[in-house]
Amino acid sequence: MNKWLFYGTTVFIAIVITGLVVSVSSAPASQNAVKCEGGQELCNDVCYNTLTQKCITDQITHEQIVCRARQSASCNGECYDPTRYKCFTDLVTEEPNICLTIQGGSCNGQCFNSLSHECVPDDILEGERTLCKRGMKAYMGECYNPGYYACVPDDTNDTCTLCKVGEKACNGECYDSNRYTCAYDNVSETSTLCRAREGNCNGVCYPTASNTCVVDNVTEEQVVCKLNEESCDGTCYSPLRNDCTYSEERGRYILTPATPK
Repeated sequence: MNKWLFYGTTVFIAIVITGLVVSVSSAPASQNAVKCEGGQELCNDVCYNTLTQKCITDQITHEQIVCRARQSASCNGECYDPTRYKCFTDLVTEEPNICLTIQGGSCNGQCFNSLSHECVPDDILEGERTLCKRGMKAYMGECYNPGYYACVPDDTNDTCTLCKVGEKACNGECYDSNRYTCAYDNVSETSTLCRAREGNCNGVCYPTASNTCVVDNVTEEQVVCKLNEESCDGTCYSPLRNDCTYSEERGRYILTPATPK
């Protein structure tokens, strides 16, 4: 047996099947809708005065936002006057930034005039940019004139060092190659800035015309001695005149007269 009962906007269906009753009803319309006063309209659930305000679609979030009548544009939730300003994407942060239309861009949060400045990639800091005057370059966040300076490949590593044009770099230090040299030590495998025609002995510069770098017979440390000399526990000597001999009496190495060979 089926019974249909209608009441107002509610529909009640009763189906009696072996004692089972199923009911379905339609819900009344929502009573929470926003109501605006006269002269107002709704913008994303916000009432606004149509004489002094506008409902704008944000160009970044694409959401509706209420702005002043003169501010007929929105950039990431911030209203602005498009006749004077523009929403730029920052060249470093890639975040939106409102700048004057005549400026032409944003660099790391700074608005700039693209006619006089530019957002320059850094020579060292990968992915970083610096706001510099046009024609300038950037090194470690500082602007420099490429007519006077250059990022010179360092003689000792894979980086570059900011030096005057024509100079070279050794361990981050600039030098004039006509007066200095980046001397490499084969034993310690290090480089040191020395005067021209000088060598490097574990960080100590020495004149190669009169001296040499030797490994001490006792300490096995590098020592600067005169040409054709050797070192015995820190003392340079001529192997033609002396031998480096251990003295049981003194408990250390000493120089003794050379044994005839």
